[in-house]
Amino acid sequence: MKNLLDILTIKECNTSKVTCGNCEMKSEEASYCFHCSKFWCSDCVNAHNILRENRDHRVLALADFEDKDFHDVLKRPVFCQKELHGKEVLKFYCKECNVPVCQTGVIIEHNKHEVQHLEVAAREVKNSITSKLDVARESSNTISHCIKQLEEKVRLLEHRSKINKERIQQEVNSLILTLREKEQELILEVESQKMKVLEQIEKSKDELSAQLVEAKHSMSQIETFAQRTPAAELVRSKFNMHELCQGLLKPQDMPSMVDIRIPSTVFFKNDEISKILKESRIGDLDEVETEIELKQCSLEGSKAGTVGLESQFELITRNSKGEQYHCPADLITVDIISIQSGHTVEEVEINDQKNGSYIISYVPKEAGEYLLSVSVNETDRREFPAFKIKERTFTPLRCIGEGTIEEKKVKYPWGIAVNDSDEIFVSDMDNNRIVVFNEYGEFVRSFGHNGLSWPTGLAVDTTRRITVINRDDGKILLFTSNGEYVRTIYDGHSLKDPRGVALDSQGNLIVCDSGNACVRFISPQGKILKTIGKGFVVMPNNCVVHKDKIFLSDMELRWAS
Repeated sequence: MKNLLDILTIKECNTSKVTCGNCEMKSEEASYCFHCSKFWCSDCVNAHNILRENRDHRVLALADFEDKDFHDVLKRPVFCQKELHGKEVLKFYCKECNVPVCQTGVIIEHNKHEVQHLEVAAREVKNSITSKLDVARESSNTISHCIKQLEEKVRLLEHRSKINKERIQQEVNSLILTLREKEQELILEVESQKMKVLEQIEKSKDELSAQLVEAKHSMSQIETFAQRTPAAELVRSKFNMHELCQGLLKPQDMPSMVDIRIPSTVFFKNDEISKILKESRIGDLDEVETEIELKQCSLEGSKAGTVGLESQFELITRNSKGEQYHCPADLITVDIISIQSGHTVEEVEINDQKNGSYIISYVPKEAGEYLLSVSVNETDRREFPAFKIKERTFTPLRCIGEGTIEEKKVKYPWGIAVNDSDEIFVSDMDNNRIVVFNEYGEFVRSFGHNGLSWPTGLAVDTTRRITVINRDDGKILLFTSNGEYVRTIYDGHSLKDPRGVALDSQGNLIVCDSGNACVRFISPQGKILKTIGKGFVVMPNNCVVHKDKIFLSDMELRWAS
């Protein structure tokens, strides 16, 4: 039994540490003797193999075990170990002694005991084990179902908690917006009062400034006349001077500024509103039951789709009266399952339109019939009629690049990219150039003749600049959309046979370093940020980035991941 458990542990847990059947020591470099039906450590197996009677024994190191060897061990006959029984196969079972016995044992030791065939006894034990396992499985399934229900409750709780938090935040933001509006009203009123008084003050200032200019002008004239007029003439005209001085400003003529009143306005807060805000809640948490009636719900639009492409349809939730209904607290879940494989579509997005309409988006990965089920709050569930997903098919529209282009034929085209003007860029590797076509496949221009050396991968960034990989020297070059050389991003000192290239959302380059069996992340400044795929990829050929995931093709392993 111990050996059997060790064998099962080795196979299921991928370990080779077992107990030696001779010295009882744990060993990681053990061997198994199919004749002795026991394990031997590295020291004991040498002693075992030296003995003449063991020369014909089949001994195999556990490290060399294959599936067939495990099968042979588990299905091997068990021999009687009693002396003088000639290592007979154990074929019978003594019910009184509860031990398996051989034919000789039945005759000599157990002839008066109730004995049955070992296979019959084993069948009864297996039936008992099966029965107990069935009970255990049923209990396990019950526990798994309970765990699933609890997980669904947690999911529903998280959903409703999230909805309530969002509604509370929306209400608070609405109140804040209202307060801001009231704030602006009062501020505008204060500004209006200030502007009215400022207008009066500015008007008075203008009037005083005009009087001041006129008075200064009169004083200057009189002063000049008094200084420059001869004495005799000054005395003779003193009466005229008296009249001139009558026009000068006098203290009693000064205007009084107290006529302009500065309002003594002071802001007093509304204690009633402050009291309400302090003493009242912005809302309450009340339990509500959903009014969605699943049998009244409907699916609008075609559910059918194509493998690898996003498809959409609309779920309309209704109440018992058939009216479109929406409750923010409801958790709507949609499961789309392949009938053939039983696989569930993972990329299912539910966009709540907040009005009883839910836009369902999904991307199927295999063709065939699918079942769609909808549940509300992880309790009520309804299955809708099956629908079909068809294989993705491609129909060639046209062939571009045929014939001679600038006195050369396109030879060994490798990479391809498209910019936002629908221009198509193709790396013509053997001609050391990039050929550009329009959306109709007509030749537009080519570039890179003097700087490219076996160009392979290429990519277009958000500014329409083109990044090109040189397979020959490992350099990464940058060109404008018109094909003008900008700079060398990477000098190629550690890349070996680079091929495909893609850009992530941060503008970093993902380069398939085929010769080094890895993928490099290189910054726009030419710094290697990290390396992935060591020990996993063999000959990375090309890659694309979608939603921050890297999809890689391996030319040697013949797969994409």
